[in-house]
Amino acid sequence: MNSEPRDLREAFLIAEAETLRRRLEDERDFWAEMSGIDNGKIARFLSGIEREKRRDDRKGTASARSQREDLTRLQILLASNSAYAQLYHETFDALREAEDATDRAILKAQTALEEARRRFEDTLDRAATTPDGTRVFRDKWGQVWTEHDERLSEADSANIAWRSSYPGYEAFVEDREAVHHSLTRLEALQGYRVDTLGRIRDRLMDEDDPPSAEELEQHRREMWERMPEEVRADLKGSTAFDAPAPKAVIAQIPSF
Repeated sequence: MNSEPRDLREAFLIAEAETLRRRLEDERDFWAEMSGIDNGKIARFLSGIEREKRRDDRKGTASARSQREDLTRLQILLASNSAYAQLYHETFDALREAEDATDRAILKAQTALEEARRRFEDTLDRAATTPDGTRVFRDKWGQVWTEHDERLSEADSANIAWRSSYPGYEAFVEDREAVHHSLTRLEALQGYRVDTLGRIRDRLMDEDDPPSAEELEQHRREMWERMPEEVRADLKGSTAFDAPAPKAVIAQIPSF
């Protein structure tokens, strides 16, 4: 009979020790969570509603993490570096202004080329011709030239009945040069639009390998230095190509 009380006391002491162990473990886990160490055990200290909310928050965090992983390198850099973002957007604004001004200049150049061609074609249509249909023009000294800049012999020239309405050789050369000049200007504008502005746009739009701060400033200088006079005149008053970003500012922008 004396053994039962001793057995009960031992069982009680064992149970009390187990309770104390669990309590100490709970306290350790609780304070670990409160210190920012997420060991996944704090949920047992919360109510059912709080546990559900915590689960939803963690799902949201995982979703946000997934969204961050879906961002391109360019998007991440723009979102994380305000100095870079400012320089990038300033460069892009300059690019857009240059593109718009170039497009306007191209339209004017196309119109000028069409007008020059019409004048030249009219000059050809009104020209005197030889029996074989070659157009010929007489210069101010009385010499006759073909449309291929070949001098006509005096004998062949004598067979042509000249009229006052026939355009002279000087007018023919001038109209031909006007077409050549208009075409050259149009090609230069189109080349700038594609080879310079188009290439820079492609570089700025590279989301997997974004341009560095130095590249951005270089692109802005290149746009201005290679800009045709017609485009530069159109941009008169614009501040897009004002003083470049100080080197000290660019140096503070870390490479990506």
